[in-house]
Amino acid sequence: MSYNSIYFSGLFIVLFSHQIILAQNKDSAAIISYADKMQIKLNVDSHLENYYVSNNESETDLNLALNNDLRLTLLLDYKIFSLSYSFTPDFLPGNHGDENKGESSYSDFSVSLYPGQFVQELTYQRMKGFYVVNTADFVANLPEDSAYLLFPDLKRTFYGGSTAYILNSDFSIENLVYQREWQRYSTGSFVPRFNYSYAEFSNDFEDFKGKEKDFDFSLDLNYYYNWVLAERFNLSPYAYGGLGTRIQNYRQSGDNLNEKESNTYFTQEYGGGLQLGYNTDKFLMGARVSYKSLNYKNASDLRIQNDSWYGLFFIGYRLDPPENLKRIGDQF
Repeated sequence: MSYNSIYFSGLFIVLFSHQIILAQNKDSAAIISYADKMQIKLNVDSHLENYYVSNNESETDLNLALNNDLRLTLLLDYKIFSLSYSFTPDFLPGNHGDENKGESSYSDFSVSLYPGQFVQELTYQRMKGFYVVNTADFVANLPEDSAYLLFPDLKRTFYGGSTAYILNSDFSIENLVYQREWQRYSTGSFVPRFNYSYAEFSNDFEDFKGKEKDFDFSLDLNYYYNWVLAERFNLSPYAYGGLGTRIQNYRQSGDNLNEKESNTYFTQEYGGGLQLGYNTDKFLMGARVSYKSLNYKNASDLRIQNDSWYGLFFIGYRLDPPENLKRIGDQF
């Protein structure tokens, strides 16, 4: 092992240990909490979910994507919980299906809880209708009005969750990700996170039926930093990396066809982003750019990669909760 490797490994251990010590010494003046307020928020983002399939014999990846450009998310936060619903309405630019790239649909429902320094998330997601972005790399001279290969019945259904722990109690991840708090001075934190999910791909085409079931488990190490630029502005970079395992079951059936296959793969994931935020006691807004990637090699030595680049804009307002909701919230 080189001197530099030893140095950076030692530095990482020192920083990580320092975060554990900080977690035991909370400074109540470091964070302003708005947990007693009901927060209503609207997000608009370009959540572009692409799937890449490649092999060692070809220099060209097969790129599958939805024919949706913008996603709208409605969020409600109060006390220790947050609810969100995302969809891709037709009135947003780029969400109009067409014969060329086909029709796509997307919906997402999430619940988040914040007990102490833990963050618990549960998510349901469904998407349908994909097209091959780089069709021209595989099929030449297609007419302009049908220039893409379509998979209108290809569906992905996802059930997942994550459990994270904030090592530095004076760092507010709720400021960065959920805007339920405000960080009063600059600080950062390591945040280990355990992810678990079940996803199902299915596609029916005439007499052919195919279904893939994926069980994923992974452990990430995240680092977030809140840099307070001014009293009401902050800039927050973050990055993460992790390793995991995927248990995959695949079945296809049709005329004279009935095949099953089960495999286990190791997965790699990484990502990062940058957010600029503005906050008052009632009004909040900001913007974020993010990237995430998950990849692995399957039994046929095909490299499967799921990449997402997206920008996000959010705006929200805090107000006093209705009495009925307040009575429920007072129980927490």
